[in-house]
Amino acid sequence: MITEGTQQVLSVLYPLYKDEVYKRREQMMRLTAFGSSGLIAMIFSLLLSSLNSRLSLPAALLLGLTALIWCGLFCGLILQQQYRHRLAKQVLIQLEQALGFYEDGLFIERQPLYPGKWKTAWLTDRTGTFYLSSLCTLTGIFLLALLLT
Repeated sequence: MITEGTQQVLSVLYPLYKDEVYKRREQMMRLTAFGSSGLIAMIFSLLLSSLNSRLSLPAALLLGLTALIWCGLFCGLILQQQYRHRLAKQVLIQLEQALGFYEDGLFIERQPLYPGKWKTAWLTDRTGTFYLSSLCTLTGIFLLALLLT
């Protein structure tokens, strides 16, 4: 059993870390949306431009490099947020365990408040991979459009 003082500290920390987990996830989504929007704008600008058939080799290389840097920048920012999200998630699970959310019968008779699989579900979370692959796919489409024009 934990002391009342420890219980109070855990009760204060829990919503802070829960909020941090959600903020990091939301930040990854925003970065993906913004990065994807920029890449989609580049694709449409390239395809709808009347100058696209007259691009010189240096101009095409510069545009390709720009798209790669844009993608790399946003992938790096997403990876940073993903790392922070995972750290906050680990601490949150430790707080949940300390508060007894996974213990049988503490809140609900003969069952835990949270299912035990929630402790490890974050390990199989693939949303970060989805965010990164969407940016890389759009970059690939832009480079392909650049090659074909």
